[in-house]
Amino acid sequence: MAAPMNAARRAALVKGASKAKIKARVDLAGCTGCEVCISACPVPTCIEPFGDDISTRGVYVNFDLCIGCKLCVKDCPWDTIEMVPTPTVEGQVTSLESAQVHETPIFEHIDLLEERVKAPLQQKGIGADNGLPSR
Repeated sequence: MAAPMNAARRAALVKGASKAKIKARVDLAGCTGCEVCISACPVPTCIEPFGDDISTRGVYVNFDLCIGCKLCVKDCPWDTIEMVPTPTVEGQVTSLESAQVHETPIFEHIDLLEERVKAPLQQKGIGADNGLPSR
C-alpha cells in the first residue's frame, strides 16, 4: 500500500520529478477514462481522473509529479499517452494545458476540474466561457 500523500511527500516527489527529461501527455481525443494508467503509475496523484459521465471522463497528468518512467504509455490500451520533452511543457501545470485540441467535452465542462487545474486553462482562454461555440 502506498504511503499517504502529504505536503512533505509531495515536495519530495516534485523535487525528484524535476529531473525528468520527458513527461507524459494524454491525448484526450482517444482517452476513455479507463484509468489503467493510474494503476500503472508508481507516483501517487501523478495521473488523476476527471469527469462525471462517459462523455467527460478522462485523465490528466500532473507535470510536476511525472518522473518520465513510461509505465503509463506501456499500459495504456488505447495508445493515447505519449512522452514529450520536458522543455515543451515547462510552465504548464497539467497535460490538459498541453492538449493539442481543445474540442473534447471536458473543455466544455471545465467546472468539473479542481481549481488548481481549471485556473491555468481559464487564463489561456480554454473552456466553455471562452466565447468559442460548443460542439
